[in-house]
Amino acid sequence: MFMATGLLVFLAYLHFFVGFEEILGILQQVSPAQYLLYYSLTIVAIVLSAFFYSMVWHDLLKTLSINIGRKRSFLYCWIGNFVDLVIPFETVTGEITRIYLITKDLNADLGRTVASVVCHRIISVFTTLSLLAASSLYLVLTYKVEVQVLYLLVAVIIGAAATIAIIFYLSVAEAAAKKLVDVLVWFAGVITRNRLDLAETRNKAEQALSVFHHGVMTFGRNPLYLVKPLVYSYLSWAFHLIVYFLVFYALGFLEVAGRVPQMIIVFSISLSVQTIPIGFPVGLVEIVMTSLYRLFGFGAAISGVATSLIRLVTFWFQILVGYVLVQWVGIRYLLDRNSTGKVGI
Repeated sequence: MFMATGLLVFLAYLHFFVGFEEILGILQQVSPAQYLLYYSLTIVAIVLSAFFYSMVWHDLLKTLSINIGRKRSFLYCWIGNFVDLVIPFETVTGEITRIYLITKDLNADLGRTVASVVCHRIISVFTTLSLLAASSLYLVLTYKVEVQVLYLLVAVIIGAAATIAIIFYLSVAEAAAKKLVDVLVWFAGVITRNRLDLAETRNKAEQALSVFHHGVMTFGRNPLYLVKPLVYSYLSWAFHLIVYFLVFYALGFLEVAGRVPQMIIVFSISLSVQTIPIGFPVGLVEIVMTSLYRLFGFGAAISGVATSLIRLVTFWFQILVGYVLVQWVGIRYLLDRNSTGKVGI
């Protein structure tokens, strides 16, 4: 329902603010051979981005003595991303899904698993924030930036920095995290009408919290453990950004090579908008992307077409593959349970 509504909103935006005749004119000028070459490369780029994203988590888990292998880390990350894109509560549902999968499949320690996911989130936000801040500074110093763009940049940067600060504070301040756990346990009691054993639940949660803080402090005591995950995170970010450039190349808009800072800003802001909790997974992101491209001097038609093609790869393709992987995991689960009584992927 959310995706269908958002898609209709974006189509209405294209109709009233861009024009389908102008979009058709852009498509008629595209070279089929050039389009097939560059657009097929976007699939390679998005898969490589997902691979390096999973390698960040794989390395964090390995440091915490949880060895799941590259195949599982890639699989779980893609499925988590699928859940993020489908359910409009991104950055929460996907991470809960990954935690569930790894604890269910491997019986891994909950506290260390949560620590790896939280550190993964901090690294991902830091990667986007650092490159957005650098590109924004270059753009402000080099070009005359419109006031509305400047306000948007400042708002996104402050929001990303606040996200890192809150997550980091809860990760290192055990007393604050314990209060949060108490609130969550109380809320669970209200939801279940006290049918849940709250004392036992609180005890298990506090044990997991202790292990979680120990896992987080592992990285705090030796920051060198974070070097490889950071490198992987920047590589994942770079391959995701390459998708944006390849789409413009596919449309024959080669001038995009000279607008790197603008492309980074559009990419970073679109990621930030996509991760807004309880937001529309489709529609809002596309409208923001198209509007930013137009503000940065791209034509209305090329902005609309490029945004649609970018989202076809970064959203719909990931959903399609994620759905297939979820079905495959479910089939393997049933086969393994029926044949051996054990669950494995």
